[in-house]
Amino acid sequence: MSSGSYSVQATLLQHLIPVLEKFVKRLKSRVERFIFITNGNYEAVLAGGYLWWSDKPPMRGLFPLVDFRRRQGGFLKVLVVSDVHALGLMEVRPELAFNTEYSDYRNRSLLSPDYGIMYIAANLKASGYEFEVVNLVADVHGRAGEYQEPEGVNGLSTGSPVSKPEAVKSSRENLFKTIGAFNPDVILMSISMYSFALYFRKLAGDIKTRSPGSILVAGGIYATFHPVEILEDGFVDVVVRGEGEKAAVAVLNSIESGKPLGEIQGISYRLEESLYHTPDVIPAGGLDIYPQLYEVAAEFKVKERIRILSALEADDDYLAGRGFLTSRGCPEACTFCLDPSLNKGKVRFHSPGFVKRAVDYCVSNFFNGPGTFFFGDAAFTANRKRLFRILDLISEMPLEFNIQTRADYLSEDVVQRLAGAGVKAVAIGAESFNNRILREVAGKRLDAETVIEAARTVKDNGINTLLTFIVGFPGESRASIERTVDLLDKLKLGTATFFPLVVFRGTPLFDLFMAGTSENDRKKARMNPFSEEFYFTSDEFPTPGELISFTREVNEAITIIPQLRPTS
Repeated sequence: MSSGSYSVQATLLQHLIPVLEKFVKRLKSRVERFIFITNGNYEAVLAGGYLWWSDKPPMRGLFPLVDFRRRQGGFLKVLVVSDVHALGLMEVRPELAFNTEYSDYRNRSLLSPDYGIMYIAANLKASGYEFEVVNLVADVHGRAGEYQEPEGVNGLSTGSPVSKPEAVKSSRENLFKTIGAFNPDVILMSISMYSFALYFRKLAGDIKTRSPGSILVAGGIYATFHPVEILEDGFVDVVVRGEGEKAAVAVLNSIESGKPLGEIQGISYRLEESLYHTPDVIPAGGLDIYPQLYEVAAEFKVKERIRILSALEADDDYLAGRGFLTSRGCPEACTFCLDPSLNKGKVRFHSPGFVKRAVDYCVSNFFNGPGTFFFGDAAFTANRKRLFRILDLISEMPLEFNIQTRADYLSEDVVQRLAGAGVKAVAIGAESFNNRILREVAGKRLDAETVIEAARTVKDNGINTLLTFIVGFPGESRASIERTVDLLDKLKLGTATFFPLVVFRGTPLFDLFMAGTSENDRKKARMNPFSEEFYFTSDEFPTPGELISFTREVNEAITIIPQLRPTS
């Protein structure tokens, strides 16, 4: 266990008594019950709520009071909640997700753990903290048959058991049953995906209602950019902003020891009616200081998830246990992307040796022979020296690899090394073949010719290419997009797909969207009623329906079935 764990030793009680005596009169009007514990010659009063360390920021901090009689050793009881995105998908049921045509994408989403909370849990484990994990979907829906659509059914279907309301009910009942049985002191959850952000906030309220005495801590991408709204809901007590591994450990240490939360960087928290925000953490240093996320594979049931998806014959790419991020961040500043705001323009890396060990771990534990492994870095090929060392280390492994990167990081020698190491597919964010849009609107710092040359080089070296484009950039006409389609048809560069432009807080295009739309128009532009992602409407596409319809037409024109858009 971590240092600073709870104990009932006389020295701690002696330290607490002056604080308790000073504030006990004030506390009596705020708490419903008091617990008296005697240890030796010392008696302490522990309230079923919070004490205040000081009235003045930044020393003000949460001081949870604990019934030591149920502690059996005095350690914090921490509950980690996973699969909140999957539960949201089941309950919100956005358009297309439960169409039989997209069942493969849906099932992979339903069986993907919350990766961000896995990283946090892995670091908690390495720091000596014990915790329980409740997987909202994987714990309950563990048979492949629950995810299968009936044969012969087309279109929007509720035929699969996991599609039915009973599935959501059983997942929720398991969550609340676990909370009741475990009686946690701290609950950790991710509020990351913008697509169901308001649903997650509502779920936080449901959790807090069932466990009012627990301290609810939330992190994730959405939480990073929306701490005020989340805290003002009145359910979440602490928001961890940005990279959460160190901050989460610091929050638990603070809760255990009674030290002020105001001393921790990168968090926001609520006390009484006031909100407090400590300074941001600027990411620095390499990533090898953190354990790889599959150290908690058992807790998050990674093998069980793979077993179900394998039985469903899902593609083995993009699956838990078969992918890994070797870096965080991107050096570029695209206007539609959150990464520049999230990582402050910095790129941080795992060392090649760490990457090799992580892939070896996955091969040993999650593969039964050859398969496909995905490196999900925003720009996997950004650092050539490191890239070449990684490729040397993995080239003899019984795997094929898929990556994504930028076109200007794909020189001839880089592509040749990728091909030699077993890379079989490269995704390139092309966005547009209109140079003005690329530079002045998308902020790509490259031109269409660079994208085309990179895609041609990848194809010529026997690697499959996926070019992704965005429909709806302000100032790009339908005619411009149609010219892109014609060029794709002419050049035969590989697979291409188009996504409608969506925006969210933290990006420059979101600010432009907010300035140009009314509150009523923004409401109509939500991807779904629970989304904080908005379709970018403009003079060219004045309604979300027109933007979606034209995107569908463009995809059909290049004979590519439109995929479910990856949520951010």
